[in-house]
Amino acid sequence: MKTKIFFTTAAFYLFGTAFAQQNPMAPVQSKWEWTATTHELNYYNSDYCDYFLVSSRNKELWITSGKNNLLSMPREQAAKYRNDPSFLPSSFRTYKGYFPEKSPVDALYALPVRAGDSTKFTVEPDRRLHTYLFRIESFDTVFATRGGVICKNNDQGLYLGKAESIENNSNLLVYHYDRTFALYGRLSKTFVREGQQIEIGQPIGLAQEKKRVSVAFFFLDKNKFTGGKPNGSPHTFFKPSFHTANEGKVQLEEKTTYISQISDEMITQDMSKREKKKYEKKKLKAAGK
Repeated sequence: MKTKIFFTTAAFYLFGTAFAQQNPMAPVQSKWEWTATTHELNYYNSDYCDYFLVSSRNKELWITSGKNNLLSMPREQAAKYRNDPSFLPSSFRTYKGYFPEKSPVDALYALPVRAGDSTKFTVEPDRRLHTYLFRIESFDTVFATRGGVICKNNDQGLYLGKAESIENNSNLLVYHYDRTFALYGRLSKTFVREGQQIEIGQPIGLAQEKKRVSVAFFFLDKNKFTGGKPNGSPHTFFKPSFHTANEGKVQLEEKTTYISQISDEMITQDMSKREKKKYEKKKLKAAGK
């Protein structure tokens, strides 16, 4: 079974919140529903990223976008479960994301500027967050560092850097195919919508006038959970590996100039074998071979 969750935070940390069902605006909701022959307990995720759900009896679920069935039983057995505290509407906690299968640093990321352009970065004053502040000219285009899906801007208290809420049009939260997140901030305009699939190197918005765009990378960390509860913040920020034209694969150093480049490896890293073959055929056809 798959599950999804939502963020709440204190200070500059990300926390899952207990009793998500008590909040009608929470992205994960549970419902008992009847069919012609069965009674079902379903979880509905209105967001576009995964959630990790823990019931009051520490049953752990992976919730995907849309409908997720937990129980399905003959109608005559329904009363046995309907009053079980484990399945009451308010008896679960949720956390945004799901645990990555591979190390987040294995993937290649692109710089958030046009291929061939250069940029450098500093970090937010609160270095614990590893939030990159990339230098991008005022109102210039910002590009996606990885492919993924745009999540909803209902951060439930999610903060970036100096308590900057993402619940406005100046921020984008992207859920990557390897279950990591990228949070883009300080955008003057966005080109993409919630639920939209995006590709690496795709234009996603415009920089603000201050010539700085923030990007933070993080994931839901399985090692931070004990008995279904997180030890502090359930999410871990990390420094990804970037591909650059002048330095190749590198973990960026502050105040160093890097040139953006999109390679075939970056484009195909999240593709299936079939998709990779299709991409190669298309590339050969374009080259006239």
